Amino acid sequence: MQSDLFEPSNLPELEQAGSLTRYLFESPMIAIAVAILLGVLLLFAMRSRGKDGTGLIVLACSILVAAGIFILSSVVTTDREMLALRAGELVDAVALGDEDSMQSLMDEGVVVETRFANARGRADVIALASNRVPRIVDEYAVREVRADLPGPRVARTMVKVRASGKVFPASSSWWMIHWERTTTESDDWEAVLVRPVWIQGIPDPAG
Repeated sequence: MQSDLFEPSNLPELEQAGSLTRYLFESPMIAIAVAILLGVLLLFAMRSRGKDGTGLIVLACSILVAAGIFILSSVVTTDREMLALRAGELVDAVALGDEDSMQSLMDEGVVVETRFANARGRADVIALASNRVPRIVDEYAVREVRADLPGPRVARTMVKVRASGKVFPASSSWWMIHWERTTTESDDWEAVLVRPVWIQGIPDPAG
């Protein structure tokens, strides 16, 4: 049996974005590096054949392609990127007890399920988070966010949080957040279910 002190190897797997979306919009540095490297290699290949002018043109084109990828990734925000942003904002809101932010990030019928406390409805969840979390958490950081979209208006994020406080040592945890939006064009994702997947040192944190 795996120890609760170490991050499990069987965390729920979320579906990744397609390669085109991932490398053009979400992680463009690999595509940018490949474009520039290809241009440099072709430049040396052309020079070895005495075609310096052609090589410089190819290099210039590769730099333009790399610049285009960078600009495209800067102006386009994918649904996964928006969900990662919303998940980070929700962690901030809960950790700081920011009731206004929680209000805007949670669905009216949001549910929180843990072995320590459960809450149903936005008002109860905000009251639970505002009264409990800021009192016990001194420092926190979002280490990683994974997201997928099982449907056009439903999504999930898994968030890894590192936190410490006066009553507990620094520890890590993974949380699953389910989201919904009213239309496929909307960026206003609202959390409908929050449940711990793993909390370091605590067995069965979801209860």
